[in-house]
Amino acid sequence: MSDVQPLRNALGTLQSLYNFLEASPKRHAVFNSVKIDGDHLVLTLKSLSETRWSCRWEAVKAVSEQMPKIIKALLILTKDNDTKTYTDSVAILNAICDFEFVFGLILLKVILSNTSSLSNYLQGKGVDVITAKRNADLTINTLRKCRNEKNFELLWERAQIMSNEMKKDIKGSRFVFKEARAPRNKPSRRLQALIGESTNTACVTTPKAHHRINTFYLSLDKVLSEMKSRFHNNDQEILCALGDVVLNDSPLENSFDAVAEFYNVDRDLLEVEKSMYQNSIMDESNPRAKTAANVVDKMFQDGLCDLLPVLYEAATILASIPATSCTAERSFSGLRRVKTYLRSTMGEESLNSIAVINIERAHANRTIKNDMVKIIDTFGRRNGRDSYFF
Repeated sequence: MSDVQPLRNALGTLQSLYNFLEASPKRHAVFNSVKIDGDHLVLTLKSLSETRWSCRWEAVKAVSEQMPKIIKALLILTKDNDTKTYTDSVAILNAICDFEFVFGLILLKVILSNTSSLSNYLQGKGVDVITAKRNADLTINTLRKCRNEKNFELLWERAQIMSNEMKKDIKGSRFVFKEARAPRNKPSRRLQALIGESTNTACVTTPKAHHRINTFYLSLDKVLSEMKSRFHNNDQEILCALGDVVLNDSPLENSFDAVAEFYNVDRDLLEVEKSMYQNSIMDESNPRAKTAANVVDKMFQDGLCDLLPVLYEAATILASIPATSCTAERSFSGLRRVKTYLRSTMGEESLNSIAVINIERAHANRTIKNDMVKIIDTFGRRNGRDSYFF
């Protein structure tokens, strides 16, 4: 969205507003002390994140739902005696009192509200690649349906309503709301002379038409293009075929052919083993597994991994393919919490051991809760116990 100027400027203004109000306890107290009639919704201002779109949705929602409160707090801060507080509040208020910011804020709210659920799912721990693709396709189809003239008219009307409310909030102050405007597209005089056009004519575009083409449609096309390039690669066909073979009760013939050719396995044997697995779970109350990990776990518990090796290998491949790299990125993000300034002399072996405990802290906490007495007894019976510390 950085290629679309209104959205880029709106996100920059949101981050500047958060930095301004939250950097000072005094300004934060002024914002919290502002009371608006009929306002029962209290949301905390959020900082934007480069990687998590769910944080951006929370930041946009907090500002959009509390715009009168924000404007009133900024008007109070413009009368402050501190020079930095005065200049920053004036600059932010001038940036907010602009129709381009309002329209960008409402458009961001529409885009991020549709992508927030997908972002939360992709950054979860139990992510399945087939379910991730299904949710991504659902989000893409939803955004594609939003790309029409009716929705643009609805967004434009909402922007005008918010603009009128903001005009009432700043009425009586020295601030002026900037109306919707469009750049004046005046071609080169030399080019007009070469093609025989009059140099006095200029292409005039209305603000509404300008934002329809260069903001609304352009931003939705950018988001749809990025999501398609991420989830509609050539490898997705193999993943869908693999998911069809492992998870569905009656896989397609083309799915067996694609999996057998790509992974170089016996196609007939894979089909026979799939039929045998379906017969083994036919008498159960809930025979269909939701994820590939459930299939692998059930085959291992029932002793089918040796009886059905080809299907077990296909299910293991599907279960081990990560939908995102969020889990690995969390490990690197947590490294600064492990190696602090007080642990600056820590060796590599100790760092690796503590990092593994931090990454697998759910298992570590469960082990400590259930087996701590056994661990202490085992450690106490050993000789040279100091050598067993990390």
